[in-house]
Amino acid sequence: MISYLAKRLFLVVLIVTTMFISPSFVNALPAQLPTSVTININLDKNNTKIIELTPRQRQMIQAVNQGRNREIGKVLDESQHRKLMKLVLGGNSLNQAIDKLKLTEETSDLVKTIVELYDLKMEALTSRL
Repeated sequence: MISYLAKRLFLVVLIVTTMFISPSFVNALPAQLPTSVTININLDKNNTKIIELTPRQRQMIQAVNQGRNREIGKVLDESQHRKLMKLVLGGNSLNQAIDKLKLTEETSDLVKTIVELYDLKMEALTSRL
């Protein structure tokens, strides 16, 4: 039993000693680990934020938006969904377009809840970026 522990101890000491003596191990380690990801935020002439995102980050944001649109599409009928898309593409914000649709109170509450849920998902996503 002592022989087994002695072999293990010798092996650990040998590994640690080799790491300190051999410069190739030290050179193989990264100089500094990245601690955070930075996002460049610039302001244009109208003081609006311009965020430079990687393609992966753009895909993640697009996926959240598509999920929101899919869920809203499940709640609305086809004509309401077409009107909503027309209003949004016409320059209205999503909340303005929902208000202009004149939905029933129940449907309106459901759509607004979906929008709030996906806004929270978007906040969580952008806070990680």
